[in-house]
Amino acid sequence: MLTEKEIIKYKNKTRAQISQRFFKTGVGEYGEGDIFLGITVPVQRALVKGKIPSAQNIQELLKSRYHEVRFCGTLLLVEFFKQQPKKAFDLYVKNTGVGKGINNWDLIDVSAHKVIGPYISTLTHEERVSFINRCIDSKDLWINRMIIVASFYQIVNKNEKLILFLAPHFLSHKHDLIHKAVGWMLREMGKRCGTIHLEKFLKQYASHMPRTMLRYSIEHFPKSVRKMYLSL
Repeated sequence: MLTEKEIIKYKNKTRAQISQRFFKTGVGEYGEGDIFLGITVPVQRALVKGKIPSAQNIQELLKSRYHEVRFCGTLLLVEFFKQQPKKAFDLYVKNTGVGKGINNWDLIDVSAHKVIGPYISTLTHEERVSFINRCIDSKDLWINRMIIVASFYQIVNKNEKLILFLAPHFLSHKHDLIHKAVGWMLREMGKRCGTIHLEKFLKQYASHMPRTMLRYSIEHFPKSVRKMYLSL
């Protein structure tokens, strides 16, 4: 069992102040009100290593006011998924969103493709489509990012279908964090599933894509090709 008290021992005030700025915790910003302890990711991973995860312990950590404590809870949730997939999936969804435990991009980015991605692959077609559409339609930034990053599981397994389905739905999304996530997944799709899929997508949507999304998606292309797409 890992406790909040055990994690807090490793706090660093100077690093915490830097994290407060980096993760946009000011009024009106995406991480508004979040409190950081200034603990590095390697230290958090070391704290989690070897711990036997339980739903109760994870839930306690995810309720913490401290970002790094919730990060540790998220890492434990990934380990818990290996033991009890359905329970871990339900716990993940329950705790994701604005004002909940999994409520920032770093928490989602280390976990969604390891819990949400593999679990929805086990659902029936109808169940999977229903869940994906709920995530797309959600007004919650973190639910949106969760399903986008979850597609990385399919991408790693040479399946481009989910991100190609998701991406058009987020072309008009207002938040930069969604543009970055979609662009990132499109880039990885091109690298792992074949450039032909990315080029086909870009041919249809490049002129409508938010600039950040487009830039992320074409990062691995030669400079001349990037310039061509950015000029559309």
